[in-house]
Amino acid sequence: MITQMYLSYKITNIVNGKYYIGVHKTNDPNDDYMGSGVAIKRAIKKYGRQSFNKTIIETFESESEMYEWESLIVNQEIVDDPKS
Repeated sequence: MITQMYLSYKITNIVNGKYYIGVHKTNDPNDDYMGSGVAIKRAIKKYGRQSFNKTIIETFESESEMYEWESLIVNQEIVDDPKS
């Protein structure tokens, strides 16, 4: 039986230090998922996938817990950070 996992991650561009924080529901924490945002997709296209590191920050028991964490961590300070 495959268990659903709920996790948060940080993707860092090793060329310029910019980062993206997000959450993901998956059956495989090592899948190739790198985010769904326009900015991260554009950056991967520009720099190539090899220019990014993905780090799992935390795992959660439920989808609601995962989204609650995201709403707390991805705050205005993160949004305003020029590296995010």
